[in-house]
Amino acid sequence: MRRSIALIVVAGLVLGGCGTTTTKALTVKWMNEANQDRGYHALHADISKTVKYLRAPSSTQAELHTLCSVLNLEIHGANDHLPTPDTQATELLAKGYDTLATATTQCDEAATNPAKRAAAIENFSKGFGDLYFGMMRLYRVLGRTGTPR
Repeated sequence: MRRSIALIVVAGLVLGGCGTTTTKALTVKWMNEANQDRGYHALHADISKTVKYLRAPSSTQAELHTLCSVLNLEIHGANDHLPTPDTQATELLAKGYDTLATATTQCDEAATNPAKRAAAIENFSKGFGDLYFGMMRLYRVLGRTGTPR
């Protein structure tokens, strides 16, 4: 009887260990499936381009509408990959994507209004800051050195 119980306990421990995956391994898998590094760099480039147009008084409403609409789709696509295996990274990335989505709406509605353009630029900066810190958190989970560029 004791031997049977001991075998059941040992079998349970062995089988329980089979399904164990580390947060690091789950994060590697998530980063690959979400194509997170490439997506982060693409967002950075597209946000920089959009902010450049927002700062240029000669940019037309049509140009801003096109840039901001495409960027909004890109942001929502990236947000669809959440959650990450790490709660803190998920919270930072979600906050960043939300702020960036707000910025794209402000950008689209800014037209030639300098105050509205400035508000959109400020939210692009805040939102990307949260993305940056979310990526830093993912890098820490992965044991990567350096920063996302």
